[in-house]
Amino acid sequence: MMRGLSKWQLPILTVADRGGAHLFRRLPDRKGVTLERAMRPLVPSAAVLCSDGANGYKNLAAASGIEHFVVGSKAGTRVALGCYHIQNVNSLHARYKRFVKPFCGPASKNLNGYIRWLEVRLAGMRPAEIVRAS
Repeated sequence: MMRGLSKWQLPILTVADRGGAHLFRRLPDRKGVTLERAMRPLVPSAAVLCSDGANGYKNLAAASGIEHFVVGSKAGTRVALGCYHIQNVNSLHARYKRFVKPFCGPASKNLNGYIRWLEVRLAGMRPAEIVRAS
């Protein structure tokens, strides 16, 4: 989840799996309950959850009985057991930031639209394909 450092920055849940699938979802707040509620339908019981250690992830793992690894952002803590990391999610955060930068901060009311637009671009769809699909 992208951290909001102030009331002006809004949280976006970012989920990625090893198969390359990813999802962005705007969350109303950063509360553990909100995060757990948003993640529960996305994480299968056989999954291994890797996170930055926010309480919502810990609660989800405990309630669902799934394996959970907390990884940090400092050297030596970025990878757990040699293979578990959140670098794919960090890469998606960087792509999102590059995507919205030219818009000089999208309005909150339009944030879901910008997220969908980014997802379509990441999927490699061309404008004509988007129009045909809608």
